[in-house]
Amino acid sequence: MDRKYFIHVQQDEAYRQYQDGVMFQEDIEKVYEEIDCKFKMPDLLGKTVCVSERQFQEVHKILHEILSDARTGNVPIYVYEDYYYGAESYGIEHPWIELSAKTIQDFTDSELKFVLAREIYKIADDVTRQRTMMEERFKAMRKIMPDKIEEVSRLSFYHWYRLANFSADNYGYLMCGSVKTAVNAILKMVLNSVMLAEQVDIKEFIGQASEINRLDDVVSNYTKADESMPYAPHRVQNLLAYAVSGRGMEIKERMEGR
Repeated sequence: MDRKYFIHVQQDEAYRQYQDGVMFQEDIEKVYEEIDCKFKMPDLLGKTVCVSERQFQEVHKILHEILSDARTGNVPIYVYEDYYYGAESYGIEHPWIELSAKTIQDFTDSELKFVLAREIYKIADDVTRQRTMMEERFKAMRKIMPDKIEEVSRLSFYHWYRLANFSADNYGYLMCGSVKTAVNAILKMVLNSVMLAEQVDIKEFIGQASEINRLDDVVSNYTKADESMPYAPHRVQNLLAYAVSGRGMEIKERMEGR
């Protein structure tokens, strides 16, 4: 699927702006691959279960349905034990996804498709690579650069990363095929509960986005800018707006006609 159909309209410009201030990216990525990633792998392999044709077969099937659309190579998924819902991608040259056992247990197949598609998009579009690299860069910057320089770089990156997550939501919606499913998955992640997610009034929940926008002072704006993930009411608001947009409806009809 061509990314032009689901990418947030401001994302690429935000990427160019944040990349202007990025230094030593190749060096940071090399250190990560040669040292940091190797530190992580024994624990990853020793404390999780890898999804395969024989293990978590339904998750494996969903993954490969998404991979066939994204046209990317195989992406391993490692299932870890946790009380919380979670699905996140990591890595640079050889990315992977970590998925909590509770998410597999409580999410429907369609909801799993939404959360996994989000991570596959981020891997395919180098969002995961950039986030991993920037996290490593921030660690280094804290040791060698003044806090103010790190702060400017961090806020610029977070701005782009929030927009990329809106794009990930759009792609996840297209892959699962249902706005209701996508919204339910977001609410479950927020509340960590199937039962409580069912009690949310979507219209009232979206109203919280307007309340957030009205908080327009120095402290509030800094707090909002210092978030790497978009607030959930904004995510739902963006998703609903995308679903009824011209390009959203166009690509949805094309996919249904395949």
